Amino acid sequence: MIIDIDYQQVQVPQEIVRYCDWFTLDTKRDDLRYIDCVYMHLGLYGNDLKQLEHIRSSVPIRSVF
Repeated sequence: MIIDIDYQQVQVPQEIVRYCDWFTLDTKRDDLRYIDCVYMHLGLYGNDLKQLEHIRSSVPIRSVF
């Protein structure tokens, strides 16, 4: 996934894409809620990147059955 930040295209790490897919279940990728999740996990809001990485790594896996 590629997003625009300050008129520059940035490749979003797959780990963030997977987390935001999980966190914003049933939300399209161009929806504000999904984009906000991506921006937050890229650290654009000044959040601690290590803490965000810890949050993403502790996500339970959902069963599809």
